[in-house]
Order: sequence, then structure tokens, then C-alpha cells
Amino acid sequence: MRLVVATSWDDNLLRGLRGLPVQAVFGKLQRDLVGGGRPAAVLPPVDWDAMARHIGLAHEFSLRFLYLWNAASLGDAEYDAAYVAAMEQQLRELVAIGVDGLVVAMPWMIPLAKGIAPDLEVSVSSMINVVSPREARQFQAMGADTIIIHHSANRDFRLLEEIRASVDCDVELILNNSCVYQCPYASCHHVSPAFHSRAGSANVMEYELFWCAGRYALDRGEIIRARWIRPEDLAFYESRGYDRFKIAGRGRDTEWLLRAAQAYASRSYPGDLTDIISMSQHAPLRVARQRAQEHNPNAADWVDIADSLEPIGRLALDNRAIPTDFLDFFTRHDCNTLSCRACGYCAQVASRSVRGVSGHDRDGAPTMPTARMFGDLRMG
Repeated sequence: MRLVVATSWDDNLLRGLRGLPVQAVFGKLQRDLVGGGRPAAVLPPVDWDAMARHIGLAHEFSLRFLYLWNAASLGDAEYDAAYVAAMEQQLRELVAIGVDGLVVAMPWMIPLAKGIAPDLEVSVSSMINVVSPREARQFQAMGADTIIIHHSANRDFRLLEEIRASVDCDVELILNNSCVYQCPYASCHHVSPAFHSRAGSANVMEYELFWCAGRYALDRGEIIRARWIRPEDLAFYESRGYDRFKIAGRGRDTEWLLRAAQAYASRSYPGDLTDIISMSQHAPLRVARQRAQEHNPNAADWVDIADSLEPIGRLALDNRAIPTDFLDFFTRHDCNTLSCRACGYCAQVASRSVRGVSGHDRDGAPTMPTARMFGDLRMG
């Protein structure tokens, strides 16, 4: 097992990871020239000098450091030669402070990075949405050293086996993502953080998260459908050729990250799985409650949204109540072609393991902020 863990920029995280099968940590500045896959508002602050010191300590503990350039769009800035030259300079500076790898979400960045730093590990971000052997082979041909498979494929075992067999490069799976499975907002939510993590960008709460949170509040089966991987099920993936796993959580504190890393390293977590999966669904509830108490023209609408999201605050997922053979079902059924309404497997598992959410609305649309309310999502 090789774990790749998000950093909180706290040196105590690195100390706590010693003795665990952690190969690397990853992170980025809140804002930089390129941007990334999370908005600045959710990331811990760190400046360039502190980042360099943190990377140096990681190396002392035999941990590699991966920097994220995983913005899914640059808003056409790449057509400006001066901007590309600035990117190349920033990459040289990252290498100079000890960055061992770069995670990218635009294919042309692979040859750019390799041209400047041939020994740099270049990883294809999950933001690129690699979910087929052909895509994986093409990225390997471009020079990618690692491909991070999109989390939506985590329970498609025939597909995972085909991808693993199709390439010689490293392949990584994300362990603890809580995104709604087959979310209609996924494509725009991949792009929007790119513009909220570049230099000069505003702090925002992403409106797409309200769909995610709302679905969790409407249907207790939604959290079961999400493509997280339990610590107890790592062997299921290892038997299919996967041994490199990512623990997400760049907005989480040191205690949370260590708990997740220790759970996966020990291959067991007998408690509430929401303690170790990303659960970004809590943030919209907090913001809706705050806006509902403010004096603004949309306060009544925010009250409705906050009320609809209240079950999120009580949501718990008892890992002990999930069947030990939970994944066997997915080896025999294709969720891409089987309707959740016709199937009901995740709802059945949820009835035994999910607490705090009682709804069963498989198709309901959550109460979302309207476009005129998006301005309220600017966080200062």
C-alpha cells in the first residue's frame, strides 16, 4: 500500500505520518498563477517560504511532495506567450524548492513540465476525468508518470482492471471522495475552482455544492452511492493491481488528516465513516444558516435552503453496519446502465447504516440558490 495524503501545511502532520505507508503529501498555495481544483476559500493559508520549509521537512521524513497545477481551465490565458513564460518560470522555482511532482489537469502541461524538469513526476489529475483504457494509454503516451482515475470509476471493477492492464505507468485511486455519484453539476464544478484559486480571485462558496448537499439531505442512499472506498476494502483493489491510493482533504486540519491516514493504513475504521471521507456537504449548510440570519433581500430563500439541509448536520454512516461483502454487488452489476430506482441496493444498505437522514427521494431536485443569490456566496 502506498498512500498519498493531502497536507494541512502543519509540520505536525508530517511527524504524525511517520511509520505509516505514506509515500507523498500534496498541496498548493491558496492562490497562484495557474490555480487548482479547490477554491482558495477552503484551503489553509501558507506563503512561499513556509511551503519551502514544509517541503524540506517532508524530505527529511522520506516523503515526496506533489504540487497541484490542476486547474481545469485557464480562461484562455495559455494563448498569451508571456503567461506561458511565467508558468515556466514558476515551475522552475517550484523545482528549486524541492517539489518532486506536479499534478496537472490540462494535457499540454505534461510536455511543458517534462521539457523543463524531465525527472519531475507528472500526474494526470482526476479533474481530467480519465475513465477508460484508451484515455489512460493516450496520457501515458504524452509522458504522464501517474494517472489519477476519476472517483466515479471506483466501483466499476471490470473497467478498473482494463485500465490497470492497459498502461505501465502508475495509477492512483481516490479513497475518500464524497461527491454525489453522476452529479449533474460535475462538469462545471470541475472548472469553477480554477477561477477561484488564481492570483487576485475572490473568496467564494461554490454554488454547485448546494446540489451535492441537497441530494444528501433528500435521500439517505446518496452517501452510499458516493464512490468512497472503505479501509476494510483496500484488498479488493489491491487484488486488481492497485496499490497507490490518495487521501483527499486539503481543507481539513491535521487531526482529521491523521485520523484518515491511520484508518486506511490500519485497513479498519469501526466508527462513523463521515469522520474520514471528505464530506464537503457540511459547508453549504453552514453558509445557508449564516445567510438566513442576515438582513438581505434573499434571507427568506436562505431560510428555506437552510431548513432543507438540516439533515446534513445529523448525518452519520456506521461502518460496522455495512456488509463485509458490500462490494461484491458491484462486481455483478453495472451502475452506468442500471437505474437506482429499479435497483435499490444502496438504499437497502443505507437503511441499516445511515443515521440522521430518513428521506428516500432518488430523483428529487434539492432547493438550490438561484442565480440572483450567487452574489451572496462571495465570502469577503
